[in-house]
Amino acid sequence: MKNPLKEWDDKKLSLFHIKTMLVAGAGTFVDGYDLTVGSLVLTIIEESQGINLESVSEILFLSVILGNFLGAIIFGYLAKHGRKKFYGIDAMLMTIGAVMQAFAYTPILLSVVRFLLGIGIGADYVLSPLVNAEYANKKDRGKLMAISGGLMWNLGALLSVITVLVLSTFLPSDLLWRISLALGSLPALIVIYARRKFPETPRYLLYIKGDLKSLNKFYDIKLTETPQSNVNWSILIIPLILASATWYLFDVSAYAGVFFGPNVIAKSIGVNGIIFELIVLTIFAIPGNVISAFFADRAGRKPLQTIGFLGMGVFIIAFAIIGSKLALPLYGIYSLMAQVGPGTIVGFWGVELFPTMIRSITSAITVMSGRLGVITTALLFPLIIHSYGVQSTLIVLGILSLIASALTLFLRETKDKSLDELELLREKV
Repeated sequence: MKNPLKEWDDKKLSLFHIKTMLVAGAGTFVDGYDLTVGSLVLTIIEESQGINLESVSEILFLSVILGNFLGAIIFGYLAKHGRKKFYGIDAMLMTIGAVMQAFAYTPILLSVVRFLLGIGIGADYVLSPLVNAEYANKKDRGKLMAISGGLMWNLGALLSVITVLVLSTFLPSDLLWRISLALGSLPALIVIYARRKFPETPRYLLYIKGDLKSLNKFYDIKLTETPQSNVNWSILIIPLILASATWYLFDVSAYAGVFFGPNVIAKSIGVNGIIFELIVLTIFAIPGNVISAFFADRAGRKPLQTIGFLGMGVFIIAFAIIGSKLALPLYGIYSLMAQVGPGTIVGFWGVELFPTMIRSITSAITVMSGRLGVITTALLFPLIIHSYGVQSTLIVLGILSLIASALTLFLRETKDKSLDELELLREKV
């Protein structure tokens, strides 16, 4: 059977695509804000609550990441019963969780609230790239996913830096961390209504629901039969393992910088933590996202991720060994390479390599693998730094990035591949 959604897949980039990209990216923006702002106020909470670095790490990061894990599981399953139905509930959870942080007056309560926030973020990690890809046309899918993913994450992180920098000039420390964390609710609140206005995705309507009437109504696609989607796990297991492994290895390395860069790493090179984060984001990370978005549909996902991981490994090891005056530019180039490659691309594979029937599940599995990487970092990174020092820890992270670069070579390129053509190909296997 020929591609039944070819007409939609071949459409030129439109305002509809831009809107779905921005609405999808809003959740990623919130995640970037919430996780980065936590690292920026980490030492303030440490002093305010009278607890050590390891305990603050568990409260701010481990609790939210465990929530991510649970949110990915729950909403990965629920999305099989409709994308639109749950596309907004995740933003509502993020809004409630962020606001309640301002009123958490004990470490335990802050952990509980961050866990709730994490559930919403984990759900959005599954839903946003999934929905964005299923709305997208073939030619521009890579750039749409890149902008709504890695770029929006770092823009959220940048906003958190600016927010803390501004608020720190006139707020006492106890109010500073509470308000900074709570302000993450505003972008989440804005998109709750917007997400409810979009129709169900065309792929879900056709391949899962079989609703040809709605497909015609919302997308002007006239079909007389519904293709049968058969999942052949024998050809999907290895790609799923590879996709999950690369996301895991990326998050182990990347979130070490997110969590402790403004504090441990910046301090080790004598730079103010907030200024350090501002420089890295504006000069290196965000330009890396822009480069990735530009080349995702030209060079392809696989080359970008391979080169990105390779650059991460080389430059973080060089940063660890050379240090001194070259430390900031070396760490900056490491961040640039991360965003040119895996920081933008790792979320693509769980969506683009798998058929609609199980896409929410495979997206959830890859998200959970990434979250497991973050959990690994949150639990082990403070202990490893304390026992072996910053230099040895960064060399280990560099080696992991080189391993991930090699693993990426075994993934299948999805550039210029229609989600529908891949789906129909699997039906023939």
